[in-house]
Amino acid sequence: MRQLKRPTTMKFELTYLTFLIACIMTACSSGNGQKAVSSSGTSADSLQTKSSIDKQVQKTLKLDHDFEIIVGQKEDFEKFETYTHFILTHKDKQLYIDTSLTEHEFGDKLYPFVRQLNNETFEILVEVNDRPSKNYLKYFLVYQDKIVSTEKLPTFISKPSNLDTDDNLECAGFWDWGETWGDNGSLTAYNPIIYYELKPSRITLDSTLTISKNKDIYGDFYGFKYNEKVEIKTSETKKWSNEIDRINATK
Repeated sequence: MRQLKRPTTMKFELTYLTFLIACIMTACSSGNGQKAVSSSGTSADSLQTKSSIDKQVQKTLKLDHDFEIIVGQKEDFEKFETYTHFILTHKDKQLYIDTSLTEHEFGDKLYPFVRQLNNETFEILVEVNDRPSKNYLKYFLVYQDKIVSTEKLPTFISKPSNLDTDDNLECAGFWDWGETWGDNGSLTAYNPIIYYELKPSRITLDSTLTISKNKDIYGDFYGFKYNEKVEIKTSETKKWSNEIDRINATK
């Protein structure tokens, strides 16, 4: 009789074990599903409602050609303010929303900068705080109320001016603040001045002018980026300072 009861007991145990495993697998599947949804390609920005956006607005900047920048989540550092909630609109239509930790700054009178290229195309420059590094510019190319391109540019030394011999205006900037090292700060990094030309089609890198000017300053051209591996004697940076002064003085 005991031999007859044993299979029944084993069957019950196997049934219970199967049921338990099924429950665990279902729970795991459900958990993975929630994680997959939360980590899907859907941007958090697309889930922003108008009411939630309005609650975060702390400042609105009206720009040329009916563009507006709406910002929130301000941090006050006494000497400057930053905003991590950023919305770009055109005629009340939202074109771009950034709710990341990117900190936008509006203390420089040069920016935001809006330039119309034709009836349907505009380019916009906005300053981004990148401390402890030097600030940079976020470039937007807008066509038919859509952002078709974004780029990172260095902040410019001054407003557009004619820095060469052609008819187009130029802007110039550099990527980072130079540091010194060595005996009594005798060495610094290669820090090229980068020139951009305001062509009718858009702002473009003026590689010819950039190469020519940096050869004059450094004796050779070592690229378009700040480079600590190329060591420059601080006693030989006078030409760099003179060129900055020329750019500031050019109208």
